[in-house]
Amino acid sequence: MPIKWDFDECLRLGPVIASGNTYKTTAFEYATANTEQHLQDMLNAANFRNTRILVPDTLYKKYIFFSNVDCLPNFPAMKTLDINDETCSEQLLSLMLACWMEIPNIYLFGYDIQNLTERSRLITLGISYPHSRIIYVRKPNPTKIFLFDAYDNMRVMDYIEYQKIVDKNGKRR
Repeated sequence: MPIKWDFDECLRLGPVIASGNTYKTTAFEYATANTEQHLQDMLNAANFRNTRILVPDTLYKKYIFFSNVDCLPNFPAMKTLDINDETCSEQLLSLMLACWMEIPNIYLFGYDIQNLTERSRLITLGISYPHSRIIYVRKPNPTKIFLFDAYDNMRVMDYIEYQKIVDKNGKRR
């Protein structure tokens, strides 16, 4: 989902994995795509020139000669959740990649939790990867959501709280 946030701030905490098309000027370290159209858009966008774009095997075979295109790893959770990397959402691919990379704190910006399938898969991945803290970051909102309260490694925070973490712990790369 489109969000208004300076992703250069995110780079201060660690790698950023972009999902699908993004019209930001930030140079992302990683991105996921599972449609040829999104992959072509990324290959033609200046901000993805130095981004490692991970795609399903079928797309990888077709774009193998592009130096920044790589094949997605085999995710153990895919078989458990009965997920196909060619048809699932790109946000889910990015989340699975972050869990697979064992990133300790995974901050989700613009993640579509209103889609019940996406929400269910997000929670299932949170349960499957208890070593990863999954934090849903949203605009400041006085209305609390208690969606992740039952899970020790999942929570919700707003942009203001996230910015405090960046200011306290972030280092310029």
